[in-house]
Amino acid sequence: MEQKISRKQILGLTGAAVATLASNSVFAHDHGDKKTSKKKSEKAPVNAGSAIEAASACILKGRICINMCVDFLAEGHKEMADCLRTVEETTALCEAFVTISSLKSPATKKLASLCLESCERCAAQCDKHADHHEECKACSEACKSCISEFKKLLAA
Repeated sequence: MEQKISRKQILGLTGAAVATLASNSVFAHDHGDKKTSKKKSEKAPVNAGSAIEAASACILKGRICINMCVDFLAEGHKEMADCLRTVEETTALCEAFVTISSLKSPATKKLASLCLESCERCAAQCDKHADHHEECKACSEACKSCISEFKKLLAA
């Protein structure tokens, strides 16, 4: 079945991606404030840049997968219910991770650990449908990229 994405969905997904990437660059930029610079030398923040990028991609691919799951559920394909729940959880956690890590919060690693677990479940669930649905395959691949980046972040 070919998935059709409406103009509204494309604009919504594009807007979310742009907002996420814009917030990352704004929060990551050093504005030269002496107080901020002093804090950086006292306690080096976790560099979550590549994990933020992977999580942002995961959110985008997850939203596309969610839309496909909803369409299939509407047609009576109940086997997509577990996939939908898992992807919803993962995108919610990845959205929280992008926000929290962009703020250089001390909770970044704790949230990365939760995201790692959720991405592992999501990849496993989407792999069940990857042969039949390109959206699930793309979501699974994005989750696997997140898993790799979260493991690197947690090891740092």
